[in-house]
Amino acid sequence: MNEHTLIHITQGNLRHMNPVTDAAILEAGRAAGIGKEKLIVDAGAGNGTALILLADTYGCAGYGIDIREDACRTATAAAARAGLSERLEFACGDAATAALPEEPDLVISLGSVDCWGGPDEAISACAEIAGKNGSILFGDRVWEGSRTPPEFAREWPEVRTLYELISAGRNAGFRPIWVWHATPADWDCYESGIWTHTSTWLREHPDAPESAELEAYFEAIQDEYILFGRENIGWTMILFSPA
Repeated sequence: MNEHTLIHITQGNLRHMNPVTDAAILEAGRAAGIGKEKLIVDAGAGNGTALILLADTYGCAGYGIDIREDACRTATAAAARAGLSERLEFACGDAATAALPEEPDLVISLGSVDCWGGPDEAISACAEIAGKNGSILFGDRVWEGSRTPPEFAREWPEVRTLYELISAGRNAGFRPIWVWHATPADWDCYESGIWTHTSTWLREHPDAPESAELEAYFEAIQDEYILFGRENIGWTMILFSPA
């Protein structure tokens, strides 16, 4: 099963494909000064929830890109239902290589570091897209403490500490001006959404060729979260502005 199919089955219908909340997204937009005449680029836009929220609340325009065609179709349809098609555009493509709108006021990367290979590369790439005047809203996993079991830490070499992400932003010429951290309840809600969607799919497709592989994956991610992830991995959003 390829990664895009796996994401579609396990997370495709989730409102947020990260442990974030509507309130946190809107607070970040307020802190970034988003309003009418502002332009946002969302690299790895998923189902378009963040852009739609911000455009609907603050009146901005936006361009979202995601490599998964099903996500782009979902986002485009959601924008149309919200009456935002004239201000929002969603394209299917690779954020790392695609031509993106120039001089955005805000660049968003929430859980999309794989577009560039890792968090350090993602922050550097977002800095290039943002240019001299744009801000960056960056979100990703972080270690919750300094006592992570070594056998678990070795499985996630791409996870950084909050300070390491802050440092990466500073090294790219930006300063952190706002931070938000997911609560355990936010994490539980996100993971439970994945569990529910996956369980429903397995129940409705018992004879599908992907079922055995998905069942094994489902048990593995549950064990990982219960045994290690819930205690050791957090999720943060940082708003960077040009230094």
